[in-house]
Amino acid sequence: MKPCITLTGSERRRDMINTEKTVTDLAGRLKIVDSCDMCRLGLTDGKRVSVIPVSFGYTFLNGNFTFYMKGDWDDRVMKLLREAEEIAFQMDSDHCMLPVENGEYTMFYNCAEGYGKPVFLEDTEEKKTAMKHLLAHYLPREDTATDIPWEEACMLKLEVTELDCKVCR
Repeated sequence: MKPCITLTGSERRRDMINTEKTVTDLAGRLKIVDSCDMCRLGLTDGKRVSVIPVSFGYTFLNGNFTFYMKGDWDDRVMKLLREAEEIAFQMDSDHCMLPVENGEYTMFYNCAEGYGKPVFLEDTEEKKTAMKHLLAHYLPREDTATDIPWEEACMLKLEVTELDCKVCR
């Protein structure tokens, strides 16, 4: 977790508590998605909701976000993913709790949430490309995963249909 800035004196104002700002510009949205290190998928079987944390990579092409995930999901989760026409996702970053005044605190963070269409990748080259994007999101240098049994690898592509980004400061 990144260190927080400590506010002093007049900077600790009551009006600083949780002011959410929707981020609509592309540079801001890319910055928020890039800062997140975990994506949570929301799945339901009609009775219960499951939240599945996954690592991810992404692309932004022709005005569209696409997320890529590699999973070793159990049968129940696989069934939910395969049956879903659309799934919810959420990610956040840069968490920081700060004192405001009179013993009150506020939480600062960035978040991205929305919906997407899940597509399981079957083609080996598509899986390799997806893994390249996933690794690029976490590693400071280009790397490739060559020793994966690609025929067995479970790679999910999430074609984002809706994305909302917010900064809470």
